[in-house]
Amino acid sequence: MAAEASDRVYVLHFAQSHTDFRLAELAASAEFMGVTYELLPTPSREDPVGRVGDVSRPFLLCRMADDEAARRLLQRCSALRGVWELWACADTYTELHARNQAARRFEPWLAPAYSWKALMQGFNVALSEARRLALIQSFSYMAFQGPVRMRHSDVTWGVLEEYRRATHGTEVEARGHAELGDRHPRLVQLFLGRKIKDRSGVPPARDLIEALSLKKRRYIGNTSMESEMSVIMATMALAGPGQLIYDPFAGTGSMLYACSMLGAYTMGSDIDGRMLRGKDALGVPGVRLSAAQYSLEGRLLDTAVFDMTQSPWRAPFRQGAGLFDAIVTDRTWYLLTHIAPYGVRAGAKRLGRRNVADQRDEPFIMADGTPAHMRPDYLPPTKPYHLSELIDDLLAYASALLRPGGRLVFWLPTMNEDDVETAIPSHPHFDLVAHSLQDFGRWGRRLITLQKRYDAPSAPMPSAKARPAPPGRILASDRPSEFRNRDLEKIIASSNAANRKMEEQISVGKGFDAISELWGQLSELMAQAGQPPAAEAPEEAGTTP
Repeated sequence: MAAEASDRVYVLHFAQSHTDFRLAELAASAEFMGVTYELLPTPSREDPVGRVGDVSRPFLLCRMADDEAARRLLQRCSALRGVWELWACADTYTELHARNQAARRFEPWLAPAYSWKALMQGFNVALSEARRLALIQSFSYMAFQGPVRMRHSDVTWGVLEEYRRATHGTEVEARGHAELGDRHPRLVQLFLGRKIKDRSGVPPARDLIEALSLKKRRYIGNTSMESEMSVIMATMALAGPGQLIYDPFAGTGSMLYACSMLGAYTMGSDIDGRMLRGKDALGVPGVRLSAAQYSLEGRLLDTAVFDMTQSPWRAPFRQGAGLFDAIVTDRTWYLLTHIAPYGVRAGAKRLGRRNVADQRDEPFIMADGTPAHMRPDYLPPTKPYHLSELIDDLLAYASALLRPGGRLVFWLPTMNEDDVETAIPSHPHFDLVAHSLQDFGRWGRRLITLQKRYDAPSAPMPSAKARPAPPGRILASDRPSEFRNRDLEKIIASSNAANRKMEEQISVGKGFDAISELWGQLSELMAQAGQPPAAEAPEEAGTTP
């Protein structure tokens, strides 16, 4: 008999990219779509008994109300490749067949009115056509009476096989083992079920990743966020129809497009108007160019040029009423990061002179009597904007601009080699919803999602903080604690260590091959640190530089 609606269990099939983000995105998607769910343990013997195991693997079990709830998750969560109604699960085919015949959840779909097809999928395994056919035949006792239809079938049922990753020297294809896979050394678990299809015409959320691909976008820059991360951020912000979302560091508009594609109205600002306008010969602003490409002109309300710390917002914002449903920005990452060996993407800036002594109290008057700042080609002077100050200001402005329950989503760069745990920014008006790390090795970036408390007091629009400035020229390298400066210091320290080791090898007369290898490491580290590359390695005859 078919399972009761309240007891239905589904298999969530996740894409194997950005695995640290999937549960946070799943929770945000379920909250937005009004879906109640519960993650369940899998039959894998590698997982703790009675508990959910490794969430980075491709398949998770989930209890939901019905197929409609599963379809809503597919429409919203870009991490999902598919959802299957679970008929049976096990870690051997013998047990899988036994459980399937006992539960008989397939019976409602045996009627002649339902066309069907079978789909066998493997993870970390290659399934030959002969093996696929043998697997299908092994389920002949289900005896579907309807016609087989490979396209647009009423029912798609199948088996999902999960295997451990093949190591060097082990076979990639599972074959020659008893009972179609039992006791295979790499077999982890098996799932049998019915694939959930969405016939409403709404494309799954994962299709947005390809639709927003930077390869096809008409206007991009070196700070444009990759499409998959843009969709994840928009999902975490609960972007959707009727929402008003703001990006204070809009740049080339990556977050504006992602949020608008989910149905939200968006607007953005940036201190550098050249990023927003672009250089199109027809005079169409850069951000508007891609908005027209995606047919989002009606959802992208407008863009403005100003410094966030010199905000032009007026009432009712200054009375703390709040307006925006979410503030989403990706450029807190690009603005602040020294990415070796490519250098600084775009230094964080705010209005002001680098040299405090050059700061004027009155406008500069041109020869024709026009104030310099009134000229159409005027570019205001800027100075470095340190990470700690930027995050503090962003939280303060978000507390005034967001409505109660509104979300703030931004990136925080981290050094993975630091001994101390990364401090998550906090504010008395916000609760932490989620934080997920994208690891790049020595460094990474953490996606922070905060939600404004419903009981937060009304906060007036803050004024720019008057921070004491040291005399002389302000440099981005002034603060050793700054993220990119810590990165640079680590690279230089590694370079110096490699240099000392090479000198030791030369002094004790080590072989030429070892010295050449160390020389290459030193050259690479110096290139990352932005220093001139090391000279050519010494000749094998034994000469030293």
